[in-house]
Amino acid sequence: MTDVIVVGAGIIGATCAWRLTQSGMSVKVFDRSTPGSEASQAALGVLTFHGRPDLMPRPMRELAQRSRDYYPAIIDELEQTLGERVYYQQEGQLIIGMNADDLKSLEETLRVNLEEGIELERATVEEALMLEPNLNPGIAGALYSPNDAWVDNTALTQAIVSAAQQAGAVFEQVEVTSVEISNGQAAGVHAQDTMYEADWVVLAAGAWSGQIWDVPVRPRRGQAYTVEGSYFKRVIHSPRAYIVPKGENQTMLGATVEDVGFDATNTPDGLGSISTRAFEISPMLETSTFVEAWAGLRPGTPDDLPIIGPDAEAPNLIIATGHFRNGILLAPITAELVRQIVVGGTPSIDLSGFSPNRKSLRD
Repeated sequence: MTDVIVVGAGIIGATCAWRLTQSGMSVKVFDRSTPGSEASQAALGVLTFHGRPDLMPRPMRELAQRSRDYYPAIIDELEQTLGERVYYQQEGQLIIGMNADDLKSLEETLRVNLEEGIELERATVEEALMLEPNLNPGIAGALYSPNDAWVDNTALTQAIVSAAQQAGAVFEQVEVTSVEISNGQAAGVHAQDTMYEADWVVLAAGAWSGQIWDVPVRPRRGQAYTVEGSYFKRVIHSPRAYIVPKGENQTMLGATVEDVGFDATNTPDGLGSISTRAFEISPMLETSTFVEAWAGLRPGTPDDLPIIGPDAEAPNLIIATGHFRNGILLAPITAELVRQIVVGGTPSIDLSGFSPNRKSLRD
């Protein structure tokens, strides 16, 4: 019998498998698709977490900050394990305001982060333009976060899959349809008319989690596209758009948030809305050369917070899903918390606000 079955081979499931295997567990990872081929490859790879209390409650900010701060060590560990370095750039982030309402939001974001001891500073228009000359000179103001970063999320996911396999995890492309419960415990999973037994089950199937177990997760489409050219050194964020440098020669623009079910196609309306909002930040992009577009299905929850922890119906069924727009960011801390639960330790973070059984998921 396998110690742990992980359902889902995206960034969350793969990282859980990696850490569990490193802890001496036998791990199988099942996914309906090839590893990392769904939302994990469609993300922008932005490693930031600043937000107003109404958009990102304090427990979520704490979770995100800890996970972001794991990344330099993880990038080094993957390089030592695999001999290749995943592209990771810690040049900070500029949060841009275009009007008076945006500036009010920026001031609240600054106040909350400074109260919590997070490094964030106000930048004048002149300072912002010195940092990033391709910004719209008509911006109203900005905040600068020096510790935020960007990672090549596609390369990262594949590297973690490889590291997990090297540590002993087995990945299989099979579609899990349900979790088997026996005497108040998860006994395994059903996939392709076969029952696979395990001592623990970790559900990390992203937007598809609700089709396998009773968790309130729904798909939320995100569209984005890439243009040729390196326009910015840092991540640029306004309340309406992200602009993200991709390596040395491309720039990513995104992203939409749409409730359209399991439709992961691009649309003219979606890409057009991204363009309008991104060109507001940098009109220079209007003449850029289009490279490619993509879309992914993010796992959303009713309260927009991830679901992490044991399910009340079966304590050895660990839910690790619903990360919405923060799957790449939260993968390291999620995997560490799952590992702590499975090996019998006490989670290093209070998980009550992320519990599968919390009231806000059922309201």
